[in-house]
Amino acid sequence: MLKILLTVDVMLDLGKIQSIAESYSPQELFAALVWQRRFNEFDGEEVITDLSSHRNLWASFLFTKPIFAPDENGLSFGGMVIILSI
Repeated sequence: MLKILLTVDVMLDLGKIQSIAESYSPQELFAALVWQRRFNEFDGEEVITDLSSHRNLWASFLFTKPIFAPDENGLSFGGMVIILSI
């Protein structure tokens, strides 16, 4: 089940959202979210700058919350995408 929490002081400008959604790829939108994040030793601007500088090393990127489960070959990886973190 998807739960959406909006505080009273948050106003959504649907025109702006539509314009942004139509102007940028999902990869660009996700990169913008990463760019804004900074905590502990994580610097989103530095991460996106490094990814951009080494474009030949990747086709796509996505930060996920890892979930490990045992399988017959060792560990399998699954993930849950954290789209927005506050």
